[in-house]
Amino acid sequence: MSPSLPTTLLSLHLLAGAPGTAGIVPGQAILPDERHIELTADRPAQDWEVRIGPQQVSNLMFNAPLRRGSVTVQERELFHSVMVDENAGLITLLPSATMPPGKTLMLVVGFADNNVPENITFRLVVHADQVERQVQVDRKPRSAAFFQEEARQARERAGRCEAALARPTARKCQEDLVGLFGAGLVKKGIGIRSLDFFSDLPQSSKNSLFVKEAYSYRAIGRVAVELWLDESNQQPWQVKSAELVTEEGHALRVLRSWQSPGVLLPGDLRQIVVEAEAPGPQSQGPFLLRLTETEGTRTLTMRGVTFP
Repeated sequence: MSPSLPTTLLSLHLLAGAPGTAGIVPGQAILPDERHIELTADRPAQDWEVRIGPQQVSNLMFNAPLRRGSVTVQERELFHSVMVDENAGLITLLPSATMPPGKTLMLVVGFADNNVPENITFRLVVHADQVERQVQVDRKPRSAAFFQEEARQARERAGRCEAALARPTARKCQEDLVGLFGAGLVKKGIGIRSLDFFSDLPQSSKNSLFVKEAYSYRAIGRVAVELWLDESNQQPWQVKSAELVTEEGHALRVLRSWQSPGVLLPGDLRQIVVEAEAPGPQSQGPFLLRLTETEGTRTLTMRGVTFP
């Protein structure tokens, strides 16, 4: 008779925590202490890195039950075993010997209750000399009702601001143009004067990016660019700075940037908005938009950006 799932998980858990050299690949350094991750609703979009190693057991233990069927791991065939006990909040990973050092795989986990954050994403990074054998994830959620009330208040504020955009004296609301995107009142070319310019982009520009949709907007003294990015095969993008420059070198003063929060599910797109001052008709473009990320050296460049 084959062993039950709880028995197998317990055996792997004991193997991961057993003293001595049992199960240790020669030359690998095992991180000795249990690692703790605190997951709060204020930082739902963060991707957590966990170090795994070939033929080494790593346990991820959660203080909350997991949603049945919500645990997905990229390139499952590279693991000897991925065992999940949703009720106990336990995931046990056993990579195969063919797992190459430096490879990064995404692990998405969903929680069983209706509180926020609903999901967490891990970046499983293969290390030849370091392995995290035990990771304790302590989730401190907020209820969905809390965020629904917060969103309702934001919609009310944005609604008042949207009505005031038509008045020439609406200086304060002009400064909150990006807030309309965060409240969901301006989206994909709907809400204010807008232009879908993605189809007019140079072909080389579209091929070099992971941008799937692109829109531009104009309000009184302001313009904005809205991009929708596909991060399926890339590390998540976090904007640090943005530039809008013409071919002649004339730059618009960028006021702020915003991007949609939260962990993306497979197939979702990341929304990024850049707002700049637009004092006159010369701000129609075309412009070059350049985004740099908070960590790392990646730059996202898009040519042919125009405004209505």
